[in-house]
Amino acid sequence: MNTFLLILLFAAISFLDYRHLMRTKDKKGFIVYTSILALAFVITQLHLLGFKVPGLNKFVTFIVNLFN
Repeated sequence: MNTFLLILLFAAISFLDYRHLMRTKDKKGFIVYTSILALAFVITQLHLLGFKVPGLNKFVTFIVNLFN
């Protein structure tokens, strides 16, 4: 049931946002947005399945430390 609700939520979010992206015909923005949305879906699904997913601040700290 949780997976179905998650899919429904992401479908609603993507429907609202993809309408705007299709009007502007921004292919790069479309690809970036789809990638971020897919990553968010996978991380959320893993969390719902019981996997221990690290917090977003760990990802950001790792990326920032790469550039320092």
